[in-house]
Amino acid sequence: MKNILLAKRYAKALFDLAVEDKVIESTQTDMLLVSTVMNENRELRKLMSNPVIPPSRKRMIIRKIFENHIGKHSLSFLEILVRKGREQEIGEITNQFNELYLDFKNIALVDITTAVPIDAQLRARMLKQFTERTNKTLQMTEKIDSEIIGGFILKMNDFQFNASVSKEISRLHKEFDKNLYIKGF
Repeated sequence: MKNILLAKRYAKALFDLAVEDKVIESTQTDMLLVSTVMNENRELRKLMSNPVIPPSRKRMIIRKIFENHIGKHSLSFLEILVRKGREQEIGEITNQFNELYLDFKNIALVDITTAVPIDAQLRARMLKQFTERTNKTLQMTEKIDSEIIGGFILKMNDFQFNASVSKEISRLHKEFDKNLYIKGF
C-alpha cells in the first residue's frame, strides 16, 4: 500500500512537470518504454533492487540503457529516483504515470473477452455504447476464450460485467443444486 502511494506521488510530480513544460506526449512515450524495459528485463529489476550495488553505478547503468532513447526530463527523473533510493519502484511509478496520462486525456482501457472474434460492426456498436455511458475515449483490448462458450466479459478499471454463457450456466447449476422437492407431498 505504501509503495503505491509513493509511486503516485513521484508519478504526479513528473506528470505536473511534463504538463508545465508541455512535453506530456514525449514523456508518456518515454515512460511506456521504461515500463516495458523494466517489465521484460528481470536482471535489470534485480540489479535495481540490490542494496549492495551503489547508487552511482545504478545511475550509470540507467544512463547507458536509456540515454539515447528517452528525453532529458525522463532521464533526469530516473536519475533522481536512483539518487533517492527509489529505483526498485520505477515499474510502479511508470504504471501510475500511465494512469495519470489516461485520465488527463480522458481515455479508458477496456478488456473484452469473447468466445469468438468480434466482427467490425459489432465492435463499433460496443464501442459506441460504452463511449456514451462512460463519456471517455476507449482503447479496447480483445481476448478470445472459448471457455466462456458465448457472450462476453467486460473489464474496465475495477468494474467487471460478465455476460457470458458459462456464467449463466454456472448460476443455473447452483439454482438447480438447491433441492426444493420435499418428500411426502
